[in-house]
Amino acid sequence: MIGKLRGRIDSATDQTVILDVRGVGYQVRVTAGELDRLGTIGDEAALYIYTHVREDALDLFGFGSRRELQVFEMLVGVSGVGPRLAMDTLSALDPSDFISAVSSADIAVLTQVNGVGRKTAERLVLELQDKVGGIDLTPADWAGESAPDAPVDEAAEALQALGYQRSEAVRSVRRVLRDAGETEVQVQDLIRRALRELSGEGGVS
Repeated sequence: MIGKLRGRIDSATDQTVILDVRGVGYQVRVTAGELDRLGTIGDEAALYIYTHVREDALDLFGFGSRRELQVFEMLVGVSGVGPRLAMDTLSALDPSDFISAVSSADIAVLTQVNGVGRKTAERLVLELQDKVGGIDLTPADWAGESAPDAPVDEAAEALQALGYQRSEAVRSVRRVLRDAGETEVQVQDLIRRALRELSGEGGVS
């Protein structure tokens, strides 16, 4: 059973990356947010792995933190939720957004995920509401993994206050940092650039 991979990013699509680990290429499915965090071709990257074994295939699903993996494992434990729907859920909602929606039984947020209808959303709430409370997603909990650093977190919180979901806010801020190629960017500048990018994608959802 593969639990974690660390290697060089060999290639990437909108859903998968191939990690070159000492000459062996592992194809790993990742969320949209993870693709933004990982970096570019040639960069070193590490992923926690969920191995899904089928009769005709062995699929690897990768996550930047143990907590995201934990949420994924909870999702696939729900009746009728397979690995691909679980990945689509975590692509649309980061763990904190998902946990908040389940905890508050916010069916409207859950049904925004492609493939999650009302019945599935209600099942997620029914089966996970008592479980998600045990997951601590404070910054300290993510230390040493893929948690947002302080400027990213601060800029994302400001964007949340303007009506954006945390998942899309963090992704946008990280894209701004990556595209800028700068080691230090002021928080206000991050917010301004991220707002410009988000507006170009259609504005507040």
